[in-house]
Amino acid sequence: MIRRIALWSVLIALPLLLLGAAIGGVLLLRQGGLAPYRLPAGTAAAPAAGDAAEGAYLARIGNCLTCHTVRGGVAFAGGRPFRTDYGTLYSTNLTPDPNTGLGDWSVEAFRHAMRHGVSRHGVLYPAFPYANFAHLTDADLDALFAYLRTLPPVEALPPPNDLQWPASWRGALVGWRMLHYRPAPLPPAPADAPPGWLRGRYLVDGLGHCAMCHGTRGAQGSLPTEGYLAGGRIPGQGWYAPPLDARQLARYDVDQLADYLVTGNGEHGAAYGSMAEVVYTSLRHLRADDARAMATYLKSVPPHGGDEKPDAGRFLYAAAQPAANPHNGGRLYQDHCASCHGDSGEGRGHDYPPLRGAVSVTAPDPVNAVRLVLYGGMPPTTAGNPRPHSMPPFAGRLGNAEIAAIVTHIRRNWGEQDRPVSAADVAAYYGIRGD
Repeated sequence: MIRRIALWSVLIALPLLLLGAAIGGVLLLRQGGLAPYRLPAGTAAAPAAGDAAEGAYLARIGNCLTCHTVRGGVAFAGGRPFRTDYGTLYSTNLTPDPNTGLGDWSVEAFRHAMRHGVSRHGVLYPAFPYANFAHLTDADLDALFAYLRTLPPVEALPPPNDLQWPASWRGALVGWRMLHYRPAPLPPAPADAPPGWLRGRYLVDGLGHCAMCHGTRGAQGSLPTEGYLAGGRIPGQGWYAPPLDARQLARYDVDQLADYLVTGNGEHGAAYGSMAEVVYTSLRHLRADDARAMATYLKSVPPHGGDEKPDAGRFLYAAAQPAANPHNGGRLYQDHCASCHGDSGEGRGHDYPPLRGAVSVTAPDPVNAVRLVLYGGMPPTTAGNPRPHSMPPFAGRLGNAEIAAIVTHIRRNWGEQDRPVSAADVAAYYGIRGD
């Protein structure tokens, strides 16, 4: 009897095991097979051969400094925290220190980590945009590596990651990749694509890794292709990054958009929050032809969902929406906002941007509008905007229900967003998130 039970157990379990192995094998192949886990042998044995001056430019427009520098710390020495739904990650040291940085790395090991997201420390967390960096040419990767080798070596070990299990186990990242990572070259370009368009796509999808903030995320923080540049809440930062496509950017012509990328300001609005930081530390260094190339490509991206109105339901509101707000949003707007932004939200020049068509007003997610009213904001200081005009905070002057009424008023009237914002929503967005 026992033998019969054991036999039947084997007969039932074996096909299931074989099926599981087959599925696992297919998923492993779809994320690149075993090649990503085969690390190049050897260490740095010769001076880096890339163009270090070009690498300095690429590092700036790739925003390497921001991610790999803790606030107030030594440039590129790592340690900046990144908050996720699973805990906090800390960036690594990119200086040529042999013990804690890249001092004993070979250029082959650097290329491999950048393209495959696997280094001697194991599988890298997808907060590092290796899916984007996989598109970089050998020449650009070598130039980046050559530049990093010119930095002063700094012995600095970042704090250990503080993550929940199983995210704390790097081996689990192999399973994550099997489910969510699909390495692939850039899609074939149109036959008549001009060089500027090609360069723009290379920068947007490669070094610029714009989808890391502006993509719609799927399960476990993944970035599925169907959410490409479709907009979403930036993990751990409390800001909404709008779609980057032909519909969202229709109010800009190519030159206006290129100027906005470099200056962080324009007649259609200014960069605040996370985007202000990106402009200041990265995009303001763009060469004029690269800024125009990025603008050209972004304005050609088809809108996500075609002509459908973005779905506000996928964004979490803090509580059930009130049937009525005791405050008059229109009156509050006239009392506190109209002197700068105009009676009809038309704005006044670059210092007082229009609210009609502004991202914070038209976005399906109200978080940007709420946080700007709460805490104000200032565009980045750039050569094209040397004396940026700031917006004052209202957190200490208006109550939550009053702020909710103002935001609801401007979004209904000038953003076609009918869903009201509640006092509970405003309360949920309190707290400035920093490093």
